[in-house]
Amino acid sequence: MTIKNQSSIFPANLLPGNAILVVLQVLLLFNPFAIASDLNDTVPKRVLIIYSYHEGLPWDRLMDDSLRATLAAKETGPIELNVEHADRIRHPDDAYLQNFVGLLRHKYSHAKMNVVIGIDDEATDILLRYGEDLFPGVPTVFVTAERKTLLRDSLKPNMTSLLWGVDLKGGIDLIYKILPKTRQIFVITGSSASDRAAQKLAREALRDYTDRQEISYLAEIRIEELLDKVARLPEHSVLFYLTFSRDSKGKDFVPLEILSDISGKANAPTFGILDTYIGSGIVGGHLLSAEVQGKRCAETCLRILGGEFPGDIAPEKTRQILMFDARQLKRWGINEKMLPSGSIVRNREYSTWRRYRWQIIGLISIALIQSTVMVLLWFQWTKRRMAEKKAHESEVRYRTVADYTYDWEYWQAPDKRMNYVSPSCESITGYKPNEFIENPDLLDEIILPEDRNIWSSHQHETYRELGRREIQFRIRRKNGEICWIEHACQPVHDDEVRFSGFRASNRDITKRKQLGDELAHMDRVSTMGALSSAIAHEINQPLAAILSNAQAAIRYLNHENPDLDEIREALLDISRDDKRAAEVIDRLRKMVKKEESVYESFDLTTVIEAAVNIVSRENAFRSVTLQKDLQTGIPELQGDPIQIQQVVINLLINAMDAMTDQPAAARRVFLSTRSDQDRGVIVTVIDSGPGLTTDQIETAFDPFYTTKPKGMGLGLSVSRTIIEVHGGHIWVENCPDGGAMFTFWIPFRKEV
Repeated sequence: MTIKNQSSIFPANLLPGNAILVVLQVLLLFNPFAIASDLNDTVPKRVLIIYSYHEGLPWDRLMDDSLRATLAAKETGPIELNVEHADRIRHPDDAYLQNFVGLLRHKYSHAKMNVVIGIDDEATDILLRYGEDLFPGVPTVFVTAERKTLLRDSLKPNMTSLLWGVDLKGGIDLIYKILPKTRQIFVITGSSASDRAAQKLAREALRDYTDRQEISYLAEIRIEELLDKVARLPEHSVLFYLTFSRDSKGKDFVPLEILSDISGKANAPTFGILDTYIGSGIVGGHLLSAEVQGKRCAETCLRILGGEFPGDIAPEKTRQILMFDARQLKRWGINEKMLPSGSIVRNREYSTWRRYRWQIIGLISIALIQSTVMVLLWFQWTKRRMAEKKAHESEVRYRTVADYTYDWEYWQAPDKRMNYVSPSCESITGYKPNEFIENPDLLDEIILPEDRNIWSSHQHETYRELGRREIQFRIRRKNGEICWIEHACQPVHDDEVRFSGFRASNRDITKRKQLGDELAHMDRVSTMGALSSAIAHEINQPLAAILSNAQAAIRYLNHENPDLDEIREALLDISRDDKRAAEVIDRLRKMVKKEESVYESFDLTTVIEAAVNIVSRENAFRSVTLQKDLQTGIPELQGDPIQIQQVVINLLINAMDAMTDQPAAARRVFLSTRSDQDRGVIVTVIDSGPGLTTDQIETAFDPFYTTKPKGMGLGLSVSRTIIEVHGGHIWVENCPDGGAMFTFWIPFRKEV
């Protein structure tokens, strides 16, 4: 909620009426709040509050703060809060009143108020006399101590009244409970309208006590006489201070300030009715809270702004609080045990230990902590020295071994600094150890751009979960040559199991990779050999069609009147059959060509469909029924699509081979793909053959192991290597209904 504040203080030295109006017009013309309001798209609700006294009094200030806070805490739209101070205590004359009414009329005639609130009796009297003229029909709330204003018959339908709710009788009873020896209570009030209203309220509420002559009134007398009387009160007397804003001679006072003088002169304890009196001389009592009163006014205002009719809001008293001043209790020898349960005691005076107990405890704790830390640091320093000595000895032993190993070894600290690099790095990378030590980023720089994601993922996983890990990637040597590296690393910890970095071993596996590529190529060539008859048939079909169409075209040309449309159609058929033959040859060329693997994003379903097309003729020759269940929407994979295609073909050929002895009608292969949530994809090939023995399952992926008379034993071994390089794994098991089920899993977007 936005609250715009507008307030004014009527000047004490009154200007002539016309001059006032001119000044007000100039102020309103340049009023930044009015300009801001015009710029605001939302028309604010306007609320006017009129206080009886001049600005700056503690009670009004606390009440105003509470009222604003309550309004701001509610989500009811913007509110423009206007505040005026009537200052009728200091200026009771009629001329001032007429000028103040004129100020209200001129100031608030341009925009209608939504709610008007009068605080205390003087402001209430102004609104009762001039309210309908100044604010016709505007909902009005009176806050007063005088009971007559609460009579519903004296209020118009657009008005409601709130009672301060001072429990004077309860205050007197409290005095007798705390000070049971009290014989006489003197009630202090002044001669202003508010003072007289408070006095009248007290006389009505305390009529039973005055009948017993226990209550006396020090009211409407000169201040000098009042101070003299409170200094010579009879024994076992008590002062009950209501308010004193003007004496009988018309001299004005701030009630809170004069209270200090009265209490200081008095020879008896003083009780009061407002919580703002605490600290100015009263012992305490049943006190009205300025914060509670402000909140109550704001809540009533919000009810009216929310559409509730003022006449339906019944007057109600507010809860008072039991509050006391510890210094006055001590001054008059009143034991806190005599106070009612739930009482609030302010301004306690504590001993040095009680006042600064937590600070003293804190200083002692800090001293103990510092001493403990110093002792621990000394032990830590001693243990560290011993650990450093052991680490140095361990490093010497490690260097002795690592300096003479064939592999390129290094030890990297947690902050990525190179603590050690073995000399063999130069024979593998072409760079000297010092170059890696001086520039730790050199390792990242020599990795091929295509493999840097592999390295980044490896580092991230390694630091996230400390443990041994292995990867393979390519680097560019200093002379420009490409070299394959097999990298293995594991975390290093000191004697206190603190992480000290990673020890890594890097081996040149370029020749091994080349041998692996050779084996994969041999396997593809072997697979193509097994499919040679099907391939020949697949190529012969378009070739035969080409020959047939060519012969037809020649026959048409030999006619006396050649049919050009038929010749054109024959030539178009030759072109289509030629493209089909070229596609078959291109697929076979990709399978058997020998070149370095290319890792890229690819669609698994497309790769599988291509593999199925390659073996489709073989399926027909062998009378094998192939069923597919390929899930749609599977994310792209990262890797070599030709290698994955080779794995699928190997598994399909193996499935067909396993069903050679089965009846033609029973030869079925089921090929499926499914997403493994967001981790990867699972590919399954199931045959209807006899299945595998336990020994065959254990050795199925071993190199050169085969159950075929003319097999090389490379297909499944190469397939396992390809899947593992792609970050996945492959396995085989028997189906409950018979047949073998080969399955492999590859992660999504795995950096290969």
